[in-house]
Amino acid sequence: MTRHLVEKADSLNGYFQPNSDKDYLKLAVVERHHLTGSIGLGIIKGLGITRGGIASTVAHDSHNIVAAGTSDEDLLAAIKHTAAMKGGLAVVQDGKILAELPLPIAGLMSDRDSSFIYGRLSELNHALRTVGCSMEFNPFLTLSFLALPVIPELKLTDRGLFSVSSFSHINAES
Repeated sequence: MTRHLVEKADSLNGYFQPNSDKDYLKLAVVERHHLTGSIGLGIIKGLGITRGGIASTVAHDSHNIVAAGTSDEDLLAAIKHTAAMKGGLAVVQDGKILAELPLPIAGLMSDRDSSFIYGRLSELNHALRTVGCSMEFNPFLTLSFLALPVIPELKLTDRGLFSVSSFSHINAES
């Protein structure tokens, strides 16, 4: 469940600035199937990352890349790395990949054995703690539902912010 909040956020020259003290991060959904170049941008509160960024292609229902981060650089690094893997999960800090799980089959499944997957999941969990996640919930699981525009209340698609109650995209002033 998400809520549509209107709060004052930090900006510089009219552009949103992430603030990990207030738990405001950049959120992006990048279309990855048809080379449309569509990218939805938003703000997420409550993910709990204090530094770095994460990205995933396990993002219901379209399985585009969904990513969140504390800086443009880490957000972009996570997105690019996930795209280069042809799908999967990635954790980035200071432009460096801390952990990854390639999911080359539709961006959802691995072609590797269970011991490889288990090891990578352990590395991802360690990396999530490194970037400040409390691990009270799984941020990758949370990301997977932030781009699903059929469950309440506000979601982000590659075409922008989506209101589930009106079942339409909304502008930034709403």
